[in-house]
Amino acid sequence: MGVKRCCLLTIVLLCLAGRVSPQGEPGRFAVSQVTYQPPVLLAYVDVLDQSGRPPDTLSPADFSAKIDRHDLNVAAVTPFDKSGEGIAYAFLVDISKSIQKAQFEQMRTAMGQWINGLAPSDKMAIFTFGEQDRQLIDFTADKASLIAALQNIAPTDKQTKLYLALRNAIDLWQRTDEGLPSRRVIVILSDGKDEGSGFTADDVGRLIQESPMPVYAIGFSALRPAERNTYLEALNRIASLSGGLYIAGSSLPKSYTELREAIRRVFIVRLGCEGCTVVTQSQPLEMTVKEGAAVRTDRLAVSVSIVPQAPEESLWKKILDHISWKISLAVAVGISIVIVVPVVIVLKKDKPPLQEIPPPPPETKKEPVQVELVPARRVQLTVMSGAIRHRTDNIAIAGKTVVGRDKACDVSYPEDAEMSSKHFELIVAGEHVEIKDLDSTNGTLLNGSRLVSQHRLEDGDWIRAGRTEIRVTFGA
Repeated sequence: MGVKRCCLLTIVLLCLAGRVSPQGEPGRFAVSQVTYQPPVLLAYVDVLDQSGRPPDTLSPADFSAKIDRHDLNVAAVTPFDKSGEGIAYAFLVDISKSIQKAQFEQMRTAMGQWINGLAPSDKMAIFTFGEQDRQLIDFTADKASLIAALQNIAPTDKQTKLYLALRNAIDLWQRTDEGLPSRRVIVILSDGKDEGSGFTADDVGRLIQESPMPVYAIGFSALRPAERNTYLEALNRIASLSGGLYIAGSSLPKSYTELREAIRRVFIVRLGCEGCTVVTQSQPLEMTVKEGAAVRTDRLAVSVSIVPQAPEESLWKKILDHISWKISLAVAVGISIVIVVPVVIVLKKDKPPLQEIPPPPPETKKEPVQVELVPARRVQLTVMSGAIRHRTDNIAIAGKTVVGRDKACDVSYPEDAEMSSKHFELIVAGEHVEIKDLDSTNGTLLNGSRLVSQHRLEDGDWIRAGRTEIRVTFGA
């Protein structure tokens, strides 16, 4: 494992340590989501007091916030239910046989109740996962269509590709559909076990750090005790790290009701961010809330940074800067006249007679120039999902390698209709290989983040182009 991945994993664990409260500790504070709507950041925060209840009111004076040690102005605090905003729910439904039919019917009934209770501004999409993950219905407010979609599914699959389903659901963070609410959450019922998805818990942790989207999970398991505890704890950690919530599903209707209330009880905190700009590398947003005698802090990665403002210049400095160039130009012209004119006069007086130009020396044979060739970098590209999963391409990159749907590309994936004809390229840069998006239609994602500039690749990184996910391995 490279130094970069080790450092990133350490950051993930530290953030997770701060988000998972010790067992039995009362109260809660979690920054579950942040959206940037220039010039403000909207932070959706979940606050519970010492009795485990959401406070009736909170004011800007109760909060403080900073990005990378730069203080932000807390402008307003609004309970979510009073904001008029909607929620985009992404429901992930496990259709593996690990979910018993009786439990599945309870889940279907509870989801039907949730659908009937959607607010007019809410939208929902339903995804299923088992041996494959697929979208059952895209985001819609049509309750009849959502309920009808549920009637066509049953627990039939032998495997559970949980991490692949989570990875694809987190992609929803990138969507900019008109009318799609900014508040977006993933709701999932699972035993936490992943089988054959090609992703690991570390991959999901890294993705959550890059594209934070809260996961609200119900842990429900019929596995043996040892497996049950291991997998449910992994699901708990993913939900906690994302800013969402994990609850044990002893009663499914009650569990779904508890999750729904938790999603809607958040407060929206408006943070003034006039000096903010969008960046590719995530920055830590740190927020603190004071609730009575309790002080709680939480952190979430955001893709914005603060540009330091230059100190305002004094009036005298502006005046001097305005006239200094004129003074400098006048002095330079005066000096040039004093020096150049006498020199020209002297040169004219002492001008030597013309001399015959000697013939050029005989041509000598030039030795060939030795050009040092850049050694090729060997790279293995492995498809992690889709119709051509497990396909592997071993390539040697000496300059540039173009990847896309067009069969004329160096590496071609003609099966992916969502991939651009020339989607991205791999470039040798010294001892490293870098990736660059080629103005593709849907963009290129690196470890879950959209590429906006050329970026260096590390061993184990994964790329998404269209619907194809590719693992990068060096030295294969």
